Amino acid sequence: MSKQVSAPVHEFDNEQTEELEITEHAMKRMSQRGLGDDDVELTLRYGRKIHARRAVFYVIGRKEIARYCEQEPALKDLDGVQVLMDSGCSTVVTVYRNHDLRCIRPFKRKHRHLH
Repeated sequence: MSKQVSAPVHEFDNEQTEELEITEHAMKRMSQRGLGDDDVELTLRYGRKIHARRAVFYVIGRKEIARYCEQEPALKDLDGVQVLMDSGCSTVVTVYRNHDLRCIRPFKRKHRHLH
């Protein structure tokens, strides 16, 4: 039995990725971390999409690599890459590498009681 390869999670085509804005901050961080436009494009295409903190995170983790590595071998080098976009998914705000996805979800707020 052969393993069935599923399609990319997000159907970003070349026109959509060319229309994306990348902030100066994101460009600087990409340069510092040795990530290129192709890496960001792969993360947007194959990464897990998480809505949190009024933004959208695209994340490449072990599950995405296991699912899509036969289809896109370059994903193996992107383990832990996270692309942070604005809520409209039109601007890349920053790019970084972090394996802990718990940091994305906001913590439950504790209410202060003034007594």
